[in-house]
Amino acid sequence: MPPGRVASLDPYSRPPPLDPPAARSYKGRTMPGQRDEIPISTLEAWGLSPGKRIWIGGHNANAHRQVESLIAIECERPPTGPLDLAIVTPHSTDEAVYFARKLRSRLDAGAAIWIVFPKFGTTQEREFTGNFDEMAIALYELGFKESARAPVGESYTSTGFTKSDALI
Repeated sequence: MPPGRVASLDPYSRPPPLDPPAARSYKGRTMPGQRDEIPISTLEAWGLSPGKRIWIGGHNANAHRQVESLIAIECERPPTGPLDLAIVTPHSTDEAVYFARKLRSRLDAGAAIWIVFPKFGTTQEREFTGNFDEMAIALYELGFKESARAPVGESYTSTGFTKSDALI
């Protein structure tokens, strides 16, 4: 073989394997169709950690119990004053909008309000008499934008909304 040539033309040679991060990475992001090796928990998605000031409310008792069972860490639950996180378990779109309007002034910068509602196709689906799209539009009109989603057990899901700077 002449000098400077690489023996890669051998049909039986294989290219060296890619290291795992480079194999999964696409400009710093996970490639489409691939999941992160360690999915984050619901509490991590909500940004919940010890010492956070949270508010939990709403009239869907089953969803409320599911949320309470997830939160096993010590958090402050002030009746008044600023909040780091609000979790609402509504029965309807109107109830979700009511609580969002009520809590908006208490949310700190960067804080989120999470709306917990039943997943489509579950037996709990009848517990929520609203429409998600209508709720998202109503919250947008209040100055919120959708920021993230996180599962809440097998039967519920949650969507986070943060204050939109453009509408304040």
